[in-house]
Amino acid sequence: MSINMQLMEEFLQTHKGHYVGKYKHRASYINGDCSAKFHYYMLDDNFRRIDIFVEIHYKDQITYTFSEPLHEQEQLFIVKDIIKHLMSKLSYKSMLHYSLYEGFVKNPVTEGLQLNPIDYVNILDYMKYHEGINQDTIDQFYKLYIPCLKNLVATHNYKQFMDSIILILKNILYEYEWDGINSKYLDTEYQYHLYFIRKIIRLVYKYLDEFYKETLDELRKAIEILCKNERFSLMIMTDFGNLVLSHFKVTKDLLEYLKKDFILNDKDEERENVNLVFSYIYYIYINDYEQYKAVLLKILRMIINNMLTFENSDLDLALGNSIVKSDGYEILLDLFHADFNTFIFTCFPIDSFPKKLIPVVRKELERAVQYYAARMDNDKYRLSSFEQVSNINRLLMDNFGGWYK
Repeated sequence: MSINMQLMEEFLQTHKGHYVGKYKHRASYINGDCSAKFHYYMLDDNFRRIDIFVEIHYKDQITYTFSEPLHEQEQLFIVKDIIKHLMSKLSYKSMLHYSLYEGFVKNPVTEGLQLNPIDYVNILDYMKYHEGINQDTIDQFYKLYIPCLKNLVATHNYKQFMDSIILILKNILYEYEWDGINSKYLDTEYQYHLYFIRKIIRLVYKYLDEFYKETLDELRKAIEILCKNERFSLMIMTDFGNLVLSHFKVTKDLLEYLKKDFILNDKDEERENVNLVFSYIYYIYINDYEQYKAVLLKILRMIINNMLTFENSDLDLALGNSIVKSDGYEILLDLFHADFNTFIFTCFPIDSFPKKLIPVVRKELERAVQYYAARMDNDKYRLSSFEQVSNINRLLMDNFGGWYK
């Protein structure tokens, strides 16, 4: 371990504490031999962003400067988080010097270029710090990154390819929940990367035999990371599922490897910690439609909860619509029949259902009224049942008022 790494380790050991700060890491880059700049932020109750910029030096001692004054605990929390980020980055060997980032981004020379895996993350972080996290920034990054990946494939450097992908995934796959006055906001970066990760998956798929032969451990790790990030992976499931399920030998190996770490949906027990991505793929693989359908219902429950919880739920709605498109609106009726949760129809309005299913929806709502009315005598369920009955009455009158006249 270098002296700087020792210095950082000593700082963390000296400043232990349990305080959890409000600010989250947004972007950063190394701007000197022993210095770096970091951007942290938080969202207030109205989801307005509050930014803090920090410059840190770590040669002989750790010093830092904040762009705005914060109380001591919050500052220390941010500095410790910065040091953890730095220790992670500095543990990898970089090829591209920090002084070259600006010139490389402005005039990228990608033909024949083979940087170290961490260099691609450093370039992305540099761009995010200066240009912000938005679709234009991410588009510009992939214009130089994907040609580099293609170079790695052309030169059969599959391990460097996979190592860089793993680092990129670790860098972008995060979700920050922010509490507002009446709702929550789910902040993600990965939404801007979805299209490009699909393109990269197709590239891996094209050369899957080679990747499997040369980089089995790295391939397993990348698949494992994607499975753990359920919301992201479900949104790219067409390409991701094709990759995992396309080659029998590869599929068998990956699923057997992942099975020891992930809990499958259980026929006899409702488990909260089931991995939905792995279960979804696994039950397609073994052709178990009953369990596949059970997983779909869990995915829809997650989608509906997100749509009712988060102010920005466009991605969840798109995912839900894709499931309905592929498996039919009957899957929503099955979910309602199982849960009697009328908020399903808040997320997926009744007038969007095929005409032939509208009478079925009405009958299901009438059955649900009887179910909740029977629970009204129980003090434990009275308020929730009253809410559902009120919602059912509104749905019936709004959608079937003419039928009852």
